[in-house]
Amino acid sequence: MNNNIRYKQAKLYCFLLTAVIFLLSGCSQDDEVVLQDENSVVVPIEIGSTEISQTKAIENQPFTTNRVLILPFKKINESIVANDDSNFAPDYNAARQYDINNTTAYTGMLNLTATSTYKVIVIGYNSNDYDFNNQSSPANRFSIGAVTTPVTLANFHLQSTSATSVPEFFTGVCMSYAGATATPNSPYFRPDQVTSLNLKATLTRLVSGLNLQINNIPAYVTSVTLVAQQLVKAVLPITGTGTVFQLAADADNLKTFGVKSPVAGSVAFNYYLLPTFSAHSTKFYLDVKYAAYTERYTVNVPDLTNISSASNITFTPNEVVTIVGNYSNINFGFTINNSINLDDNAWDGLH
Repeated sequence: MNNNIRYKQAKLYCFLLTAVIFLLSGCSQDDEVVLQDENSVVVPIEIGSTEISQTKAIENQPFTTNRVLILPFKKINESIVANDDSNFAPDYNAARQYDINNTTAYTGMLNLTATSTYKVIVIGYNSNDYDFNNQSSPANRFSIGAVTTPVTLANFHLQSTSATSVPEFFTGVCMSYAGATATPNSPYFRPDQVTSLNLKATLTRLVSGLNLQINNIPAYVTSVTLVAQQLVKAVLPITGTGTVFQLAADADNLKTFGVKSPVAGSVAFNYYLLPTFSAHSTKFYLDVKYAAYTERYTVNVPDLTNISSASNITFTPNEVVTIVGNYSNINFGFTINNSINLDDNAWDGLH
């Protein structure tokens, strides 16, 4: 009888704790955290920093990130002491998606198993680009998962629906703390082994940027189309390392960014790209149409250390490559430069 009473009291305590968390956090239905059982714990997580500017964006691209997915990865085999990412599987049931507005810092909650080891990642994106709660939505511009099975933290990736229409991504790893002190194995942690456990994540921009502008285009040119040689289609969320790639032999319609008609003698192409790094640098082509004829020109640029070599261009996370030139130089080459737009290379807030 005493055991039964204690069990009922424990259940009542869990219910009251959940209710208090819900009321204090002002959660919406999406934000609600419910204790799974008596072996689960609610862990607070802080994302971003109030000290980071809200105004920065990646060159000419608008800043649109207003949603985050907090995704825990749970150790598969606890008997293996080493924290190898291939031994961690996504715990989709514990994942939380939060919409964030008018703030540069946010505190959420995770419901985790007390006796399991975790590593938690955070992905920032726009609410129109993806909904974790409706992963089959045709409006989703990317998917999560992996090419091979089982899906683990070692092969988990973000895959854009279109390699030429990449949404804005921010990603980060949650560091674990006991109060204000980092835990010894951070970012890996086991809730029942840490007193006053809390998590903090600083998000950094995962995508790259391309700005290409052609000026002084003659009036007889009716359109200019930008085509890539090959592009990255999926990347690991933290390092940006590519996992799925286009081939040079793929059809042009998979690698065409858009058709632009000259305005006042100029066209401009501004796009996010998944990072290529040097292993998958790529060339670009311009299809120039006049009347019934179309000619293809390679976008030739001079060599720039770590950016371009023999007109093959390398894209790295949070870096913009800018190419500018006059139409008269289309056979010879354009100027190229690069910049890291965010001087702190970090989550730049939400508007």
